[in-house]
Amino acid sequence: MSMADELRKLQELRDDGTLTDEEFAAAKASVLSGEHADRRAEPGMEAHLEEIKHQNNVAQLDREWALERDRYMVAGRYGYRYLPTKGMSLLGGIVIVGFGIFWTMFAAGIGAPIFFPLFGVLFILMGIGVSVNAFMKATQYEQARKRYQERRAELLERQDRDRS
Repeated sequence: MSMADELRKLQELRDDGTLTDEEFAAAKASVLSGEHADRRAEPGMEAHLEEIKHQNNVAQLDREWALERDRYMVAGRYGYRYLPTKGMSLLGGIVIVGFGIFWTMFAAGIGAPIFFPLFGVLFILMGIGVSVNAFMKATQYEQARKRYQERRAELLERQDRDRS
């Protein structure tokens, strides 16, 4: 392989995100200094480079997942962030709607001004909306997590195949 071909391949690896800027600079310097010919003679160097490429692909997938995972988080009462679950979304909706029904019936039963029973109805509607939103986010998160786990397993399987 010519020096130009090796530099082109290094640039492709850098563009793909397989090599960091520092790794690219070091590899480019070794190619330009003529060390690349010595490296080809080293047994197992090609396999080692493939191993590093696979590890970088898995690490890049993990970083992308960490960023995507943040999109599914919701803010709690005191500002902490958490991932909603389907069960807690349903439970929260039932509690909020139950309270809204209780409020509406109580306010109407004691003859309170119309504003008080309407507040209960508003509370019910808001509870349903918040619960449905959290349930949808939980569903989307589960689907995204499944895709991530499948992709990661595929990368690790390919890495094991290439090792063999």
